[in-house]
Amino acid sequence: MLQAFVTLVLFMIILFVATRAAGDPALLILPADATPEQIQMARERIGTDRSYAEQFLFFARDMATLNFGRSIVYREPVLDLIGGRIAASLKLQFTSLVLILVTAFPLGVYAATHRGRFGDHVVRLVAALSQAAPGFWVGLVLMAIFSVKLGWLPAGGIGPGGIESWKHYVLPTITTSLLLIASLTRLLRSSMLETLDSEFVKLARAKGVSETAVIWVHVFRNALLPIMTFMAIWIGTAVSGSVVVEVVFDWPGIGAMFVDSIGTRDFPVIQAIVGLVAVSVLTANLVVDLMYAVVDPRIRLAASSP
Repeated sequence: MLQAFVTLVLFMIILFVATRAAGDPALLILPADATPEQIQMARERIGTDRSYAEQFLFFARDMATLNFGRSIVYREPVLDLIGGRIAASLKLQFTSLVLILVTAFPLGVYAATHRGRFGDHVVRLVAALSQAAPGFWVGLVLMAIFSVKLGWLPAGGIGPGGIESWKHYVLPTITTSLLLIASLTRLLRSSMLETLDSEFVKLARAKGVSETAVIWVHVFRNALLPIMTFMAIWIGTAVSGSVVVEVVFDWPGIGAMFVDSIGTRDFPVIQAIVGLVAVSVLTANLVVDLMYAVVDPRIRLAASSP
């Protein structure tokens, strides 16, 4: 917990410096013929007329109280502005998570238990190709085939809401999940292969434990530690949405807003989104660190030993 706190403080310092190093936002929101008085008034309104030390103190206080201020471009409270966008991104990430879990786990287990066979080679080949394919290219290809040529699925947008919108989720969900499915499949296969060679697995088989129990109870559970770390990083960053997918499919999520905010130097919005992602990643990793002892008793025993 102390490491997480120190990391968060260092990250906030870097975030504060980076957003202000991009340039003066007052010059961007004003017309090119703005007078020095107008520029000064704009700086006073957004708080950039103060010293860096004062700005950082106000920045740290506001971030701690979730008071992200008002957007420079939209003139609205940042928290209200990103609230609906976060919901849209989380909906897409939830459907992606379901697809990842029901696809990557069976494929990883199958490839590990059929090592060196034809099915294992096919799974590894498909996973390698999926990892090599850029997300924006996958999205455009799927859109060209299923939206433009066949007309089966909509090309973008989130839809009207409710069950009628399921078609809008298909292509963005596949595009978002493809790389993660490939990465998780290869990671699970590698982790299970390492565990399959362990002495306790040989002992379980020697005792007559069924192969199904050996795979799913002994091997799979012990192979979960790197998977949990991988998923913790993904769950933390899922809050920010998938920038590439949201831009390609015109998805009204927080990732697309993040790109727009960078272009307009709307640093209150940038700070809120990046800060939210940082807290999410640190929290997810902290929870996973605590869960390690639940999944692997050896960690709990080692920590309690003198």
